[in-house]
Parts: sequence; C-alpha cells; structure tokens
Amino acid sequence: MVKKAFNYLRNQDYFFSLLICLAFAIALAVFSPYFLVRNNLDSLQTTIAPNSIIAIGMMLLIILGMFDLSVGSVMGMSGIVAGYVLSRTALVQALGEPLVVLLAVLAGLAVGLVVGLINGVLVAKAKIIPLITTIGTMYIVRGFAEMIMTSETGYSLIGFPKAFIDFGRTKFLGLYLMTWVCLILLAVFGLVLTKTHIGRKLYYIGGNRSSALSLGMNVDKITIICFMISGLLSSIAGILSVSRFESASRYLGVNLQMDILIACIIGGGSFLGGKGDMWGVFFGTAFVALLQNGFNLFEINPLLKSVVIGAVLAIVVAVDGYLYLQKKRALGKV
Repeated sequence: MVKKAFNYLRNQDYFFSLLICLAFAIALAVFSPYFLVRNNLDSLQTTIAPNSIIAIGMMLLIILGMFDLSVGSVMGMSGIVAGYVLSRTALVQALGEPLVVLLAVLAGLAVGLVVGLINGVLVAKAKIIPLITTIGTMYIVRGFAEMIMTSETGYSLIGFPKAFIDFGRTKFLGLYLMTWVCLILLAVFGLVLTKTHIGRKLYYIGGNRSSALSLGMNVDKITIICFMISGLLSSIAGILSVSRFESASRYLGVNLQMDILIACIIGGGSFLGGKGDMWGVFFGTAFVALLQNGFNLFEINPLLKSVVIGAVLAIVVAVDGYLYLQKKRALGKV
C-alpha cells in the first residue's frame, strides 16, 4: 500500500514541491525551537493563505502557457481601495458597518476584475504578449497605489469597522478564516481542473494551442476569463490581508509576483503550458513561505533567499525542459 501510494505521488507534477516542503518543514522543526511556536505558525498561515489564493489564478494562466506579473500590484491596490471605503466614517454612520464592509469588498474586487479584463483583452484581442501587457499594468496600478498612499488620503486609511477586523482575527479549528477561504478555493478550482470540461480545455489549449483553435475552441474568451480570475483572486488576497493586518499598506504585494510565479513552477507548472494543478499551488507556495520563514528564524541574510529560490527554479526548469525534449523524441518530433 505504501509503495503504491509512493509510486502514485512520484508520477504527479507536484511531487518535487511536496518533497522539498516536507524536508524543509522537518528540518525547521528539528533545528529551530521556535518553528512550532504558535506565533510562528500563525505567521506562516498569513503568508501561505493569501499567496496561495493568488497562485491559483497564476497557475490557471500557466496551464494556458501564460502568466500575470500584475498580481502583486492588484493585491496592493485592492487593499487600498477597500481600506478607503472602510475608513469613511460618514459612510459607516449613514449605512452601517455591514453594508459598508460589503461595499468595500465589492470595490476591492472590482479593481482585480477591471485589471484582469484589461490584461485579457490586450493579450487575447490585441495580441500583445503577456510579459509586456502585465508588466505595463503592474507599473500603472502600482503607480496609482503609491500616489494614493503618499498623499494625505493615505494617512486617513485607519479605523476600519469592527466586523471587518474581526474577520481577520477569527480562527476556526486553529486556522484563520483567510486560511479556510484559501482551502475552499483550492478545492473548488481543483475540482474545476480535474472534473469539468472547461478544466480539460485549459490543459488542451496549453498543450497544443493551434490544435485547440482548429477544433473551434474559443481560446480568446477562455484567456480573458482566466486573466479576470487571476485579478479577482489577487483582490481577494489583498482584502483578506488588510482584514488580518488591520491596515492598508503601500508595501502590500510589492515584488510578490515573482514569488508567486516561482511557486507555481516549483509546484509542477511549466512555462510551456499544459501542466499544473492545485496541489502544486499549495506545496509550491508553502515551500517559498517556509524558505522565508527559515531565513527569519536563523537570522540569515534575506538576500540569500533570492539565490536559493533562483537555484531551485533553474533546476526545476532544466528538468522540465529535459523531460519535454524526451517527450518530443518519443513522439519522433525531434
């Protein structure tokens, strides 16, 4: 039974990320007396949960053979927009806390949907490559966020309604509500990818885009929807982070896009498209979070984190490229 389970896991795209996650977790638990302390585990939750939510959208795009570098900026801007609505005292007094919280959430989600729509249309209809498109929106959105947070408006984003703050503080069975939201989203999108027709379409398009077009699949529509989902999930992560930390920050989501992209690739995704799943999202994100946590616990220069992640990424990409060439040779295409 154990051998059968191991053989099954070994054949999964996420096997490598699962392996290094377990190795890191065991090493940290053995060598650091602070790893299993409640405060540290809580801190890991508040890193893994929002990052995994963003990585879900990123993985959908990676399966299509694309990516989105604007996710960190969208996360930050969504948190700022939600924080702005929440901090309007007159609005809270006029409408009441529950309605203002709802309006703030909807306003924050709208940011992600709009940016995602813009990204999707530019990539699918204007045929601008995702790299250029999402770098452009990344800088535009981050620029607006910086302008807001360095103005007088930025200093007024305080005093959020208690109902909103309580959501970020509340735990259920030892997990923050944001972690439960993350797990639910992972389960839902996992089922979409494995059990639905649209999920199979994503893999087919990523694996052979020209063939998908010849079969009449609406590739442009699916591309736009996936970019909108990526933006929406980034907004959800931003709003949940503001709720947990009780403040909107100009630093929320800064440079996060590369950690998310790397987590997805380490988790079994491929720049070539056609690969990836939600288990890989979780384990890849957990690995990056554990690595950062380890550097903090042992007070190692955080700049070395980039070196380690870059080395792991290079290995994973090299192995992925090798396996791709082997597959091509087996099909007689090389």
